[in-house]
Amino acid sequence: MRTERLYKASKRRRQVFLKKLAIVFSVIVIAAGLGITMGSNLTGSNQVSAHDKDIVEKEKYYKSIEIVSGDTLWDLAETYMDDNYDCVQDYIDEVKDMNGLLDDSIHDGQYLMIPYYE
Repeated sequence: MRTERLYKASKRRRQVFLKKLAIVFSVIVIAAGLGITMGSNLTGSNQVSAHDKDIVEKEKYYKSIEIVSGDTLWDLAETYMDDNYDCVQDYIDEVKDMNGLLDDSIHDGQYLMIPYYE
């Protein structure tokens, strides 16, 4: 009878120990995961590069320009477009929308609103 009681007590201690061990292990895993996540945020994974900072800090402006003989929308894009646009066609499409142009033709003496960043 006494050995049976000792066996049950020993078994119970083992179960309690294993439960505590599982809890401690879980806490360590969670803490490590949070530490990695927080640490990566602190070590600069969210830092903005100098190039990105320039883009973020630029503001969009508009100005009116007079078209001279020989100007094309592609020429205007080369002059005024910057890295805020994915491609030349995106810039040209915006200029056309702003000025109500249905096609790519522009004429000498015509005034167009042009977006630019500064």
